[in-house]
Amino acid sequence: MNKNRISTGNIVTAALVIAFFTGIVLIYYSMLVREKRDNIIRTGEITAKESAEQIDQYLSTNIDSVNLAAYTLDEMIREHSSDDEIKDYIVGLSTAVRSAVIENSTGLYGYINGKFISGTNWEPPEGYVATDRPWYKKPMEDPGRMTILDPYVDVQSGNIMLALGRTLCDGKSVISVDVSLERIQDLTEEAVKSGNSDMEIILNDNGVVIAHSDRNEIGKDYSGEKGTLGAEIFLRVKGTNADSFEYFSEGSRYIIYVADMQNGWSCISVKDATGVFGSLNLIFFATITVVIVIILIISLIMARSTRYLEMSIRATAESEAKSAFLSNMSHELRTPINAILGMNEMILRESRDASILKYSDNIRTAGKNLLGLVNDILYYSQKKTGEDVSGKPSEKAEMIFGGLIPETEKKYERFTARDARILVVDDNPMNLMVFESLVKQTEAAVDTAGGGDECIERTMASKYDMIFLDHMMPGKDGIETLLQIRENGENPNRNTPVICLTANAIDGAKEKYLEAGFDDYLTKPIDPDRLEEMICSFLPEEKISFCSLVEEDDRDVSDVNLPPGSEGLLRAGINTEAGLKNSGTAGAYLALLKVFYESLDEKTRELDALFAEDDIKNYTIKVHALKSSARIIGAADFGERAQKLEDAGKRGDTAYIRKMHEGFMADLQEFREPLSDIFEKPEEKDNRPEADEMLMKDFFEEVRQAAEDMDCERLEDMIGEMKEYRIPEDDLELFGKVKEAADRYDYKAIVDLFSGEADSEEGKEEK
Repeated sequence: MNKNRISTGNIVTAALVIAFFTGIVLIYYSMLVREKRDNIIRTGEITAKESAEQIDQYLSTNIDSVNLAAYTLDEMIREHSSDDEIKDYIVGLSTAVRSAVIENSTGLYGYINGKFISGTNWEPPEGYVATDRPWYKKPMEDPGRMTILDPYVDVQSGNIMLALGRTLCDGKSVISVDVSLERIQDLTEEAVKSGNSDMEIILNDNGVVIAHSDRNEIGKDYSGEKGTLGAEIFLRVKGTNADSFEYFSEGSRYIIYVADMQNGWSCISVKDATGVFGSLNLIFFATITVVIVIILIISLIMARSTRYLEMSIRATAESEAKSAFLSNMSHELRTPINAILGMNEMILRESRDASILKYSDNIRTAGKNLLGLVNDILYYSQKKTGEDVSGKPSEKAEMIFGGLIPETEKKYERFTARDARILVVDDNPMNLMVFESLVKQTEAAVDTAGGGDECIERTMASKYDMIFLDHMMPGKDGIETLLQIRENGENPNRNTPVICLTANAIDGAKEKYLEAGFDDYLTKPIDPDRLEEMICSFLPEEKISFCSLVEEDDRDVSDVNLPPGSEGLLRAGINTEAGLKNSGTAGAYLALLKVFYESLDEKTRELDALFAEDDIKNYTIKVHALKSSARIIGAADFGERAQKLEDAGKRGDTAYIRKMHEGFMADLQEFREPLSDIFEKPEEKDNRPEADEMLMKDFFEEVRQAAEDMDCERLEDMIGEMKEYRIPEDDLELFGKVKEAADRYDYKAIVDLFSGEADSEEGKEEK
């Protein structure tokens, strides 16, 4: 062995280690940045779309009022109604409008038959010329269409208003209504107060600021600015179709999301991400510093290693020198690697960011793999020198590395829980099925209970080795149930380990449950590895028997084919790969899907009934259970919507629940069709009763009356109720036209449909 060969080997080894750590750092940092950016964009999307939807709904009420007035006034103009009749109509409708909408409104007004008419009998000041006002000029520039003016100061009220207006059939008259800007402004400020956005902007298609979380920006024209954030936003909104983009200015980094609105406006959420990415940069530079220190240590190791080998060559004691080299190498390499793993372990223990924890876990795995790689090198070196290796690393190598085996060579180790008895308590049958499926291979006896009272009964009757207890249940929740078990001196399970089952994975959750008396907690959907680890840690040693090592993880079901008809699950928002992972096996997953499908009607009835009774407490509990079921089968997006409803219930936000309930229930029913493709024969799919002739006649008559009254809520309710029936073939076409017109709030079209139907019936009678 010569000196040049030693130097070359040292250089190659150093280069490999440097490349390894540099790659880890760069990959880790890029993944963190991408994850953070995606999270901010998702939050911005939700915030902007919610604000846009609320503002659209706010404007729609007033737009409907103007359209209704225009429709009636057109008829009155054609019939040459008197000015007094026209004024009486506008005054009456203004009274209805001002009582129906929540904002301060000046009522309807207009310029009709050459005269200014106010629905509130307001008399304009001297010199007021209606035809010179913006509310008249703008509609005249675009006849026949609804127009929305930019914010202006209303002469009557002195408030900043938006004017909605349209021309009438004579081409010279205009009917308008003023809408308070204050409500729109409040929505932009609420988005910022919630913490989901740093800046909320409503921008019209010309770049004028309609509303802004900073009131000083209202009325500014961003199209005329240069080099400002507002100018950049307007250029991006007008010049691209992208929903989101980033903007860098004077050391600041903004992430912006744009939601389009019905009237051509844009709702824009801006997040100042400078601080977020600044903290990531600190982590990055700190990690780079650690890598540099490691490289210096490795260089020192190589220098020492070379000195040892040179000494051995000179002393012709190569074997002893090799042994010294290996011993020194193992110690010196393990020192920096253990330092990295130790620092990373602190991140795992102290960080509350889920994405950072995920990447830190990857670093822990990679670090252990590196230790395994060093172990393999030593093993190979010993084998080359003829030392006793016996098909595995020598005892000396085992001592040096603490018995660590490369993570890449580990096999999954299975165990059985002999004579162990476990009780799992959950009000959601799907959660019970998942649990039983995941612990089936352990051969432990599993009892189940559907609520707190049943749990008390079972624990009084039998002794269990472990109890898994759901937290959020109707009636007696998990904490109340645990307290009753612990305080009852006659309960044989008073000291049994109790694990909290919960979907609550927020900061501080673990401390909350431990303080309540639980021994540990397990989040849902249940992680199979974490479940097995927990069972092993709490069961007595004498009840656990480890099986032989197996070649692969037999829970890997990601490539299992589902039956025909399952293609529609993805379109319905169900991620089958996630569902399979949560369930343990393909058979268990199919069973869970079937339970979810067969319980759709029951869940719908329960939630609708609780909603109607305004029973928010039990509504929240039922939504919580539905959230858990959705996440188990892989419907993550729907589960997230259920989470929002649950959070609203917990904080008593009944307004949010009332707003979202109907759409949430409609989306729940969207799962029916793709699941029926799997679990029903084609001829069994639609078992709904057919609506009879009398029912259809009553339905169409009520629809006509609701359209005449412009009662959109009544229309939606009636159409929703008809989902319980099959529509007869003879009525399908008319029903479809009614639904289509109702979806676009075209009340006149609905009335016309039935006017034509009446004419047709009269013609039949005459014949």
